[in-house]
Amino acid sequence: MDGNANQDLAQFSLRDPSVIAEPWAFYKALHAAGSVWQDPGTGVWLVAGWRLIQEILRDNERFSAVVDRPTLRPGGVPEAVREIQSTSVPSTPTLVGADPPVHDRLRPLVNNVFSAERVESLAPFIGGVIDGLIDKFIADGRCEFVKAFSAPLPLIVIADQLGVDRDQIWKVKEWSDAIIEILGLMGTDESLVSCALKQKEASDFLLGQVRLRRREPVDSILSALANTRDQSGAHLTDSEVVSILTQLMVAGNETTTNTLSAGILHLARDPALQDRVRAASPKEMRIFVEEILRAESPVQGHYRRAKVDVVVGGVDIPAGSVIHLRYGAANRDETVFPGADRIDLARTNAPQHLAFGGGIHFCVGAMLARKELTMAFRALLDRLSNLALDVDEAALERVPSSQHRGLVALPIRFTARS
Repeated sequence: MDGNANQDLAQFSLRDPSVIAEPWAFYKALHAAGSVWQDPGTGVWLVAGWRLIQEILRDNERFSAVVDRPTLRPGGVPEAVREIQSTSVPSTPTLVGADPPVHDRLRPLVNNVFSAERVESLAPFIGGVIDGLIDKFIADGRCEFVKAFSAPLPLIVIADQLGVDRDQIWKVKEWSDAIIEILGLMGTDESLVSCALKQKEASDFLLGQVRLRRREPVDSILSALANTRDQSGAHLTDSEVVSILTQLMVAGNETTTNTLSAGILHLARDPALQDRVRAASPKEMRIFVEEILRAESPVQGHYRRAKVDVVVGGVDIPAGSVIHLRYGAANRDETVFPGADRIDLARTNAPQHLAFGGGIHFCVGAMLARKELTMAFRALLDRLSNLALDVDEAALERVPSSQHRGLVALPIRFTARS
């Protein structure tokens, strides 16, 4: 990488709200500079190339998913946060944050719970939730879409599977947002303390539900995980189950919420695209879902740690270095996705995006998210026409996170279809 490329990249920061809102210029600069760059502010190495990230995701010998994220925050984590965490369910690496052999023991058990049969069995329930939410706002001709639809849909679905009463779904959102803020590395000391208290509340609730469902099993994801046994016949430990459920809770609503909002924003911006998607075949609708996931990447990336000295894209990276696999940039890699800034219903490789990660850590809830998204977009476009923004786009606010991409609110107007 030459000096001019480094100088061009130095103007960007993943803690800059303007970059969080519109990272596309940053991503183009990353690709132009060779797709591997060390952020001088944090020392973290960013990898932006789709092929390079795929290589790392498949190489569990040289790259570890076990990363001490708090060290990435300037000033570290407040002592008060550590004190709160010490009184909560002990943290243990599982799924996203675990390496083999731990990951190899746990993942098949979770896959069994998140089977295609279980996801398909949820379709009638999901459809009923979708129609019920639309019924509440369709006569008004306008709504704030995040609060009215994109947040409650996945919240209701995942809360039902976690044993949370319908009237308490916003508690799940509160817990999930707190965890997102901790991961996003943008919070103040005061806000992180508040988030840690909410995270502890979530962990304590989930632990209580796990113990209840071991005594009184029901047909839910939480109950199935609480009672599953590994090859030795042992239950998952309390901390393992709570860790897995926490990840499912966050991924089970944030990804779908943010993708739904992003998709509606694209449709509201582009009436011609709206008409094409409304008339789309089932295959084209699936491609639209994949294209929104690709272009917007609700999870912008995940971390890895180099176990040994490595060379990535011709760049030497020392052992122990933290590497950020920037999925959002990889999904705009023009060498893999030509015309990457465009939503293309004819794109043949749209499902090859990295919005759900890849390798052994591919998102376990991807099937459920895709089911919710496909059913939701179809129902919304069948029942609403003339979708448009009900506010100047410049007024839209993004969730302040270096890790996740989402809208705080999305006011829209529409016409009910007869």
